[in-house]
Amino acid sequence: MTPSKKIIDLPALPKELEGLSFLASNFYYCWDRHIREVFPTLDAELWEQSGHNPLAFLKKLPPERIEELKLDGDFLSKLSKSIEVQRNYLEDDQNRWFRQMYENSEMEGALVAYFSMEFGVASYLKVYSGGLGVLSGDHLKSASDLGVPLVGIGLFYTRGYFSQGLNPDGWQVERYPMNRPEDLPIELVTTEPGIPLVFSVPLADREVQVRAWKALVGRVSLYLLDTNIPGQNSVEDCEITGELYGGDSDTRIKQEIILGFGGARLLRLLGLNPSIFHMNEGHSSLISLERISQIVEDGGGKNSFHEALESVKASTVFTTHTPVPAGIDIFTRGQIEHYLSRMPERLGIGVDDLFSLGQETTESAGFNMAVFAIRTSSMVNGVSNLHRHVARKLWEKVLQEEEFDIADKLGDKKTGRRMRAVTNGVHIPSWISDSMADLLDEYLGREWMSNSWKPEPWRAISKIPSERLWQVRQKSRAGLMEFVRGRSEDVNSALDCDALTVGFARRFATYKRATLLFSDHSRLERLLLDSEKPVQFIFAGKAHPRDYEGKKLIQEIASFLKRESSGGKVVFLQDYDIEVARNMVQGVDVWLNTPRRPLEASGTSGMKVLCNGGLNLSILDGWWDEAYTPSNGWAIGKGSAESSHALQDRQDAESLYDLLQNHVIPEFYERTNGLSSKWIERMKRSMSTLTPRFSSSRMVIEYAQNFYFRNVGKLEADEEKKPEAARPPRQNE
Repeated sequence: MTPSKKIIDLPALPKELEGLSFLASNFYYCWDRHIREVFPTLDAELWEQSGHNPLAFLKKLPPERIEELKLDGDFLSKLSKSIEVQRNYLEDDQNRWFRQMYENSEMEGALVAYFSMEFGVASYLKVYSGGLGVLSGDHLKSASDLGVPLVGIGLFYTRGYFSQGLNPDGWQVERYPMNRPEDLPIELVTTEPGIPLVFSVPLADREVQVRAWKALVGRVSLYLLDTNIPGQNSVEDCEITGELYGGDSDTRIKQEIILGFGGARLLRLLGLNPSIFHMNEGHSSLISLERISQIVEDGGGKNSFHEALESVKASTVFTTHTPVPAGIDIFTRGQIEHYLSRMPERLGIGVDDLFSLGQETTESAGFNMAVFAIRTSSMVNGVSNLHRHVARKLWEKVLQEEEFDIADKLGDKKTGRRMRAVTNGVHIPSWISDSMADLLDEYLGREWMSNSWKPEPWRAISKIPSERLWQVRQKSRAGLMEFVRGRSEDVNSALDCDALTVGFARRFATYKRATLLFSDHSRLERLLLDSEKPVQFIFAGKAHPRDYEGKKLIQEIASFLKRESSGGKVVFLQDYDIEVARNMVQGVDVWLNTPRRPLEASGTSGMKVLCNGGLNLSILDGWWDEAYTPSNGWAIGKGSAESSHALQDRQDAESLYDLLQNHVIPEFYERTNGLSSKWIERMKRSMSTLTPRFSSSRMVIEYAQNFYFRNVGKLEADEEKKPEAARPPRQNE
């Protein structure tokens, strides 16, 4: 079946302006700053009101403004250039990294299917909650930039993730705005014009009907599965894709069945035959179960379950982001027997055999999705060097099982699969400020962005005059202050565009210790009330609706804000999302991160400040453990983990206060002719050495060479020959 597609619900525009619909129908505008500039020039206020959603924006554009634009020669010329830029980007195949690396005929038809529970592509497409989703979105964008043949599979949530507010007591309140497909640049996949492609997924004793929405992320297609089909599904089944991470454990397993089973079935219906399936976290691991059953059924009895399992393993990558067992979905035997009741017969195995695939040991009472993912993959990786060691220890028994091994050089009959590391990265064009990108164009050359993972262009950072770099930082900080004041009604004039600004934004899980800075109010207040060396802090983040301890952390910060002694120099920005994140990482001078080591698998928020000239002040955990040197930022603590959480917290808080008081703040204000030469040199060192290393393009290239296409291409990457650690020396560089 080759489905046709319904055209995105675009507004009727005159012929002269039809190109706006072309720009609005692809998420590429999110990371091309020149195309992104087109929309606010039409009506800046309306652009803000529309949440930077070009489709919703165009639908609200007043008719009289449209008539004006038809006659505006300058605008029409700018529009024409933007259309040409986007068309060239979408059509240029030969100059992409993938095409240059893999020219041989073996790669014809190669395709990677990338499965994730959430995708953070744009702020207003509410199918993401935080870091995992933003990472998935950046993965798609870099695959598009590099020309890697990849398709994304996720879920379309009717209400997405919640919007956050705080009540007068500082307690988080959630509301769930609707995701309205007609206001989003997505299209309903159809079998023929006007007839939606609807297919069924077996769930317990019934069939659930599923449809799919398609979003264009540059050159990559993202398919989002949706069960909200009234009249074809019950109210209960319509609600399966109601909310991201909503509901109970039964809701979660139903969502994961739709993602895994539905994703595999959709790919078949689309006529797509991926050579590699990449499961981003264990949520999507049921894709392997459906693929195994397809192979068994296609063989008409000739393919055994074990033969099918080996075939699926050989083409499956599993990325784990979790350093603790509590972060893994574990389902009961009753849930497996109920929701997967027809699967044993399809597979030709018993219920015990099916359940054993997800048991960590024979005594385990639950079906562990990470364990199942490892056993149905030949390639397994953590998301930082440190996380690889943590995850390898966590899943040591499963990784070493010979009976689940395959005869492949990726495994070792004595040690089982290797837990490897691909450190996360961020999509630089999506996170860099326009003013910084313009400056880099001037000094690094216009090709730096298309080669963001290469160290060579970034060495030219040293040639940027300190005055110019500082001017851009000043402008970005002032832009953040303007954003904060516009976003938060209760922010007073205490925020200073020239003051050292520290940012902290992430999910408010307890292990991230968002309130470590507030451990000693008297020391913090002395920092805040220093008029000669002012410092201000901007916080943002959400707690999961059922995480009451996380909500208490937000409430603690909100309570501190009311203290007169805070001086109005601590701000909490409500409703953290991609738009808040972009403004913060572009404007802050220092990014603060305080997880309890080693519970931060990688993290990516601190990576986003690198290209913007921000510096990191962080616990030596996740990516910062391999990135930190004394010349590119600051390390909180000693890189150790105490047995007592209370003791660890006291030590880390003391280290944080000492660094701020005696190192970070004095260095920022140590000026000669208005400039801090030491601070600026640290900025240049951070930008030039870390930005390319923590680019998502570097990350996708590592996946391509070491996992997706490791045996094909001009340069075969062999991890066995790579050094154990990529961390630079930390002493006397």
